[in-house]
Amino acid sequence: MLRATAATFEMIHTNKATMGRIKTSVILFCALSSFLAKGQVGIIQDDDGYTNVRQMPNGQSKVIHRIYENEVFWFDSREEIRQADWVQVYIPKNDFSFDCSDTHLIGFIHKSRLKPLDQLSIYKGSDFTFKYVLQPFDSTNRIIDRDGVTVTAIDGRHVWGQDGGMPKTQISGISATVEGQPIQINKAFYSDLYECSNSFTIFRSGETFFVHQWNSDGAGYYGIIWVLTKEGLQQRVVGSFM
Repeated sequence: MLRATAATFEMIHTNKATMGRIKTSVILFCALSSFLAKGQVGIIQDDDGYTNVRQMPNGQSKVIHRIYENEVFWFDSREEIRQADWVQVYIPKNDFSFDCSDTHLIGFIHKSRLKPLDQLSIYKGSDFTFKYVLQPFDSTNRIIDRDGVTVTAIDGRHVWGQDGGMPKTQISGISATVEGQPIQINKAFYSDLYECSNSFTIFRSGETFFVHQWNSDGAGYYGIIWVLTKEGLQQRVVGSFM
């Protein structure tokens, strides 16, 4: 009887955990749907080479930041927002998205200064290449933090591409060239990215290249934009919601 009771308790506990994960996945799916509806990637178009970010949607509001040419950021693209003269923007607080808390500086730019990234021509030339070296996830000598059965961090970093599960695919290297010149990308810039593929959309603005893709394994959907020039990696923006 005691064994049966313990087994029953374990089954109930497992079912609760499963339902919890399902509920979490549904919430994350809703958040993702909201993000896909409004969170798009932009750069600026301004003859000055920069655009002021204002605290409120008007030209008299305090300037809280500047966005420079070919820096990428998220912006609110909902239809009702597009009718306004000012666009809300979400600017990563560091150039390489090393903070997994999804913190952004939020402000406004005039819509005349906004250039959605997907309005650039898709690059199909041969003087820029970008490719991941992919392999199955290897947990050997990795520090994996868990909350129960949920994976919360690997080697102290956020796990992009998974919703609490163990990754299936990891990046072991990145091969990139600009005008035939190899670009070195340190492991720190890809060691938190999982469930990737070599399916990209590449854009070009002047001498700057943008590699844009969405990666996922179920509810672990996230977007990434790599910004490169012949001087090397300039920016890495990663996000799943705002």
